Amino acid sequence: MNIRNLAKMVAAAACTSSLALGLASTNAGAQATRARALTPVTVAYVPLPLFEPLFVAMHDGYFAKNGIDVHLTVVGSGQSATTLAATNRVQVVLGGFSAGMFNAIHQGLDFKVVGSMAEEARGAAANGLVIAKSDWSSNPAKIAAALKGAKIAVDGGTGSTGAYLVARALATYHLHLSQVTLVNLAFPEMESALKSGGVTAAYLSTPFLGAALSGGVGKLVAGAPIGVPATGVIYGGSFAKTKTAQRFFDALVEASKKLQGKAANSKANLEIIAKATGESLSLLKAEPPNVFSPNLAPPVAVLAQMQRIYLANHNLDYSSPIPSSKYVDVAFAKSAS
Repeated sequence: MNIRNLAKMVAAAACTSSLALGLASTNAGAQATRARALTPVTVAYVPLPLFEPLFVAMHDGYFAKNGIDVHLTVVGSGQSATTLAATNRVQVVLGGFSAGMFNAIHQGLDFKVVGSMAEEARGAAANGLVIAKSDWSSNPAKIAAALKGAKIAVDGGTGSTGAYLVARALATYHLHLSQVTLVNLAFPEMESALKSGGVTAAYLSTPFLGAALSGGVGKLVAGAPIGVPATGVIYGGSFAKTKTAQRFFDALVEASKKLQGKAANSKANLEIIAKATGESLSLLKAEPPNVFSPNLAPPVAVLAQMQRIYLANHNLDYSSPIPSSKYVDVAFAKSAS
């Protein structure tokens, strides 16, 4: 090979190398640009299977597909995070509805309920009121007598989402909240409180409900109302006005479609939920599946009923119901559907 041909080969190789480096640089630049284009959204949430669409949307890339970079922050309850949303320290809250939320609306905090999360499915109860085995009877009148004046454990205590569900359960026995004493206990503490007699009844959710029933600690006297979502999606007022707000909701709805029917308890979905919540895969498999509205529409009628119950129990700082138009925005669910 002569010097001239060698020089040509070296020049060609250099050109090819330069082109490859140029393409690599262009691809890296494009990826960096796409990464920069993602809009950050901070979500305050409670790590429970009730919020499965959030976990599936993150795992399957629906948020990224919609140009969103989600940052998660764990909170104890949705009630504690509404102020964060109203002041734009977080943009989205996934949690339970409560008396505290309604009081915050009355105080003028800027946020909107825009969607629903899990509903109780038909079949085996996932949530419900459990009475201590020693107080159980097959006679409803005797159960009512045991519950009247009783101490009932509820996660969050008076004014919580659980308090609303207790009120619905008590109505089965023609009782109301003013006739019982609610004791604020975390779910893991309820079984021992039932055993010791510290409380007569407790409102439990899976997996704690299943453990209490299988362990013979108590008996289920009222399951959660079917098809009633007591948790949902809350947007901060500032975030609700952005284009990103609809894209975020669209990603949740896309995930909810993967949680319909038998797919709700598919191995792939359960593995996602187990990782996100810390629950064991075996427990999740044994639990009744959650049900989600296909377009995650906000539960306007449920919220109105909750407000009436909180008003009747004097949990609110005002006396006349606030119209749903003041705190609910159905537009996101309508657009997503």
